[in-house]
Amino acid sequence: MQKRRSDSKPWWNWEINSKQRFFSLGLRETFYNKGLILRLVRRDLLASYYQTLIGPFWIFLQPLLTTLVYIVIFDKFAKIRPDDKIPAILFYLPGSIIWTFFNDCFTGTMYTFIANAHIFSKVYFPRLVVPLSNTITQSIRLSIQCLLFLIIYLYYYLRYHNVDPAAVSVLFLLPYTVLLTAGFALGSGLITSVFVAKYRDLETFIQFFLRLFMFATPVVYSSNIVPEEYKMLFWLNPLTPVIETFRSTLLNNDGWATVNHLIIATMEVAVIFVVGLFLFKRREVKVMDTI
Repeated sequence: MQKRRSDSKPWWNWEINSKQRFFSLGLRETFYNKGLILRLVRRDLLASYYQTLIGPFWIFLQPLLTTLVYIVIFDKFAKIRPDDKIPAILFYLPGSIIWTFFNDCFTGTMYTFIANAHIFSKVYFPRLVVPLSNTITQSIRLSIQCLLFLIIYLYYYLRYHNVDPAAVSVLFLLPYTVLLTAGFALGSGLITSVFVAKYRDLETFIQFFLRLFMFATPVVYSSNIVPEEYKMLFWLNPLTPVIETFRSTLLNNDGWATVNHLIIATMEVAVIFVVGLFLFKRREVKVMDTI
């Protein structure tokens, strides 16, 4: 965009250049495109359920079907649920919701360059807009799924009185755990997006690693069954304190993550997010030459 002053000398509002300042992250430019982010969020929400039989009801049905599979395999057959007093659906549903949120945020961010190459090659806008819109889209879905969990939770609480929520003072941890999950997924997704765009065979390896990573995360089990010699490594997973805190806050079981666990997870997520943001901004222009 070029404008002219009264003395007819041109000056530039911004310039597209492959050479960037070392510490330039372009966050101000991304903020100026908040309207585009909202339009992409709307597009993703509408496109996800366009020409489907039940439309947006898939938001509710997906975690319920996944939880049903977990109940049949891990509760009825494997019998690894730690507390029989807690309804099975309330134990498995939080892990399913959090993991789906992380997986969708991470996967959507990882394919930023591959899925949008046809757009990036034609028009310029801050590339960070795309992964941010994906994260916001998944956050909206997460909010709706959390509403589903709350309805089921209130049903058991009011009718059977077999769930015991923790103190109200710790309920503020729930939004914080969601923020940690989003930061972890976005940061790690930004890192992998740069390498997957250049080395396509990494996609297969990462998808395989994600499957293994799910079983290293307490999605279908509690931290109580992890042997002591592996617990230090187990708690280094940023999603472990997230799921255990989410579960313990509402069910008040004995799988509490300590404050130290949450602090370590916060530090890990902060480092991953900053590294991912820095690497993404440094390579967002040059990576298009390899697609």
